[in-house]
Amino acid sequence: MIEFRLLGPFEGPVTVPGGKPRALLARLLLDRGRVVAADALVEALWGESPPPSAPKVLQAHVSALRKALGPDAIETRAPGYALRGAMSDLARFEELTERARGEGDFAARAKLLVEALGLWRGDPLAEFRREPFAEAAAARLAELRLDAVAQRIDADLQLGRHEALVGELSALVAREPLRERVREQLMLALYRSGRQADALNVYREGRARLVEELGIEPGPKLQQLEQAILRQDAALAAPSAVPGARRGAIVCVGVAPVGLLAPLGREIVLVELADSASSLDAAATRLARVRAGNGDVRTAVFTTSEPVADMVRLATEQEAELLLVAEAPDELLADAPCDVGLTNGVGELAEGAVLVPFGGAREEWPALELGAWLARAHGRPVRLLGVGASDAQRDASRALAAASLALQRFAGVSAETALVRAGPHGVLNEGGAAIVASLPRGELDATRRALLAADVPVLLVHGGLRPGGLAPDRTMTRFSWSLSGAGAA
Repeated sequence: MIEFRLLGPFEGPVTVPGGKPRALLARLLLDRGRVVAADALVEALWGESPPPSAPKVLQAHVSALRKALGPDAIETRAPGYALRGAMSDLARFEELTERARGEGDFAARAKLLVEALGLWRGDPLAEFRREPFAEAAAARLAELRLDAVAQRIDADLQLGRHEALVGELSALVAREPLRERVREQLMLALYRSGRQADALNVYREGRARLVEELGIEPGPKLQQLEQAILRQDAALAAPSAVPGARRGAIVCVGVAPVGLLAPLGREIVLVELADSASSLDAAATRLARVRAGNGDVRTAVFTTSEPVADMVRLATEQEAELLLVAEAPDELLADAPCDVGLTNGVGELAEGAVLVPFGGAREEWPALELGAWLARAHGRPVRLLGVGASDAQRDASRALAAASLALQRFAGVSAETALVRAGPHGVLNEGGAAIVASLPRGELDATRRALLAADVPVLLVHGGLRPGGLAPDRTMTRFSWSLSGAGAA
């Protein structure tokens, strides 16, 4: 079947006569498979005052198209014509968006809509802007696209991707300032990202614009959202932050701290990568012993000559939220689709709080989130540790306070805070149950190497491609947790 492209510059695999015949084909493609009345086609090509010869000229154009596309491409059926032998990207777009509306899984819905929106290559029907039908048709297509974008954003909000949406939604609101739906989405994304004041400013700006330009107040949904933000309604929380919500799997390669991870309520996938086939049986036996008595654990063993590529593949295929490893080369941190945790392999919590060294840098928020997971699951407190004041910088208490507030809102966890001296002893002297800190790229510094030698569980976390559940759009003053005593980063 011949396929034409309408969602951008008009293109097709066969040569079509220019002028009115080409415009006629574009108009029929807009209603592919449906009968379009001859009178409607005449008006589409010549407007409200067509020449007397227009009906006969229309028939001539249909004949010209049949020569180009094939004799059966356009069917004559009262009261007009229907395009049968050609397909368009518009038809594919409509099929995908319709499937998305009926899809109950938000991730699958978002994927369908991303595929549909990827068909757009620019402004549709620009070549036919002088034709009477083009302006209204292009406006309708633009509305279809905006509706698909809004649907995709709704699905992404349901998936907890609020922070990643803020930039896109800000641009959409700037282009479409009177569209309340996108303004509502931006307010919700900002609120879930810990930016309540910015969310309320978006409402106030929208209200002022509506009153000034249209003389109307915002609609009920927008007004209700403003009131819910003012009272910090729990119903506005991101779905992924709701206690008990099912999140992605944890894939462990070469490590098996099941006792540490099991209370998190995530599926655990234990994998060993063997150097040779002769070691497969022994590795499978070890993992089978670990799996026994642990219901939500799956295991796999296989040989590999490309361990990094295989770890990335595993994390992708298993839709992992966290990839836990014993070694974390830079190429793994760069390519992994999820957060990567480097662990010392200790699998049981000691007594005390979960310690999270924190200075406010963006790369530290994934560690803070994982620390909150562990603490809530094991019924332990979280203690945020910041560097005390020095001649080079003030203390980190403001960053700790902001992180504590974010934890309370998005993870339902209250956090203790403490100022300690820089270096590993400042952390180790706190005597925590576990230590969760950030994992930068490059060679590990002396402090992190010292932490990994501790006899409590230690997880160094590097944020992956997924949007974090806590990280704000703007970070505070950064306090380097190389723990070396250096000044603010």
